[in-house]
Amino acid sequence: LTASTPTISVIAEGPEYLVVHKPAGVPCHRRDDRPGILELVGGTDLKLCHRLDDGTSGCLVLAKGRRAAAAIGDAFAAKRVAKVYVGLTASRPSKKKGVIVGDMVRSRRSQWRLTRDSANPACTWLSRSIGLGPGEDPAARLLVARPLTGKTHQIRVAAKSIGAPLLGDGLYGGGK
Repeated sequence: LTASTPTISVIAEGPEYLVVHKPAGVPCHRRDDRPGILELVGGTDLKLCHRLDDGTSGCLVLAKGRRAAAAIGDAFAAKRVAKVYVGLTASRPSKKKGVIVGDMVRSRRSQWRLTRDSANPACTWLSRSIGLGPGEDPAARLLVARPLTGKTHQIRVAAKSIGAPLLGDGLYGGGK
C-alpha cells in the first residue's frame, strides 16, 4: 500500500461478517488503477453484501464466505436491515418529512430523474432535521434518508426532487 492508499477501519466484526468504513472516493469494485474495498481490506473469501457510490462514505457489510453472504443478502432482501443515510443540503427542502415516491428514468448527463409514475417506483423516506448555522436561514440543513427500495442514486434523486440537492453532489446540483 502506498501513502495515498486509504486505510479502511473495521467498525464491527462477528464470526460471519465484517463491517468496515468506506471513505468517500473509494470504489466498491476496482476501477482502473484504483483498488476496490475488498482489495483494501484484504482477507480471504470476503464478499461484498451491498454497495455505496464512490463519492459516498459509510459502513459496508462484508460477509465471510458464501453461506454468510447468502444469509446477509436474504436479510437485506427481506428488509431486516435498515439502511440510514445522513447528508447536507444548502437549500430548504419543499417537504419536511415523508416518503418520496416515483419511477426513475434516465435523464441527461448520466442523471436519473423522478417521475409521477409508479409502475416500478423508488421509495425514499426523507426527513429534514436541524439547520446548521445561525438565524432563520442556516448555511446548511441536515437530511436523514432511508431508502425503502434499492435504486441507483435514489437518495440523490429524491433530495433533488424536493429542491434540496446534497452538498458535494455535482451531478444532481449540490455543487462540488
